[in-house]
Amino acid sequence: MRRVSIDGLFFDDVTTEEATGRIVELAKLRDKPRYVCTGNLDHLAIAESDEEFRNAYERADFVVADGAPIVWLSKLGGQALKERVAGSDLFWTLGRASAETGVTLFFLGGAPGSADAAKGVLEKRYPGTKIVGTYCPPFETFGTQEEQDRIAERVKAASPDILLVAFGAPKQEKWIAKNRERLGVPVAIGVGGSFEMASGMLKRAPKWMQRAGLEWAYRFAQQPRRLFSRYIVRDVPHLAKAAARTVRERIAPRV
Repeated sequence: MRRVSIDGLFFDDVTTEEATGRIVELAKLRDKPRYVCTGNLDHLAIAESDEEFRNAYERADFVVADGAPIVWLSKLGGQALKERVAGSDLFWTLGRASAETGVTLFFLGGAPGSADAAKGVLEKRYPGTKIVGTYCPPFETFGTQEEQDRIAERVKAASPDILLVAFGAPKQEKWIAKNRERLGVPVAIGVGGSFEMASGMLKRAPKWMQRAGLEWAYRFAQQPRRLFSRYIVRDVPHLAKAAARTVRERIAPRV
């Protein structure tokens, strides 16, 4: 499988369907704990200054491009990725794969009530989907050892093939990298706000905006206060810097 370096992080060159098949394949192996990162522009910006987060990406078994700017940068660098592979799309394709192949899922995190609501929606769309548990750790006690033990106990008791973790970045990637051996789940994957989108708590952008790479603008319109520092202060300047670096690296051999 071809891997492409984008602004210092490596991404696997796959379509959404190929990514889904690969995740299911890894889950069925059950030989060791693995994890998947769904990288976007904000992840590139965080990785620039957060060594633990960067290390989590470097140790990941599979990394997909969850963000149009990642695909844009790959094209700018002359190694175009096939397509964007959004975590919010993998939520649905993995649900369908569960109904078709029998792999089991566990939903961890998200806003209160979102995991249970997303479970109901997914089971309705794909009858036969096997979701063996959901749990939303309280924000106030998440950092305590007691709560961490409770999370591990619930996940291990359910013994899912695939664990979907919705803590948001960089928290979810760091947590998965740190706890994967303890949990023993074949595949864990960070899915950000997928539970809220699937349940209808957050509206996802129309298809034309997704195709145009404007999904971030639609989300920003829904949560401007929460996302201003992320999108405007951090991500837009980083995209400009990343694009400049990519161009310089591409022309350097010619010079």
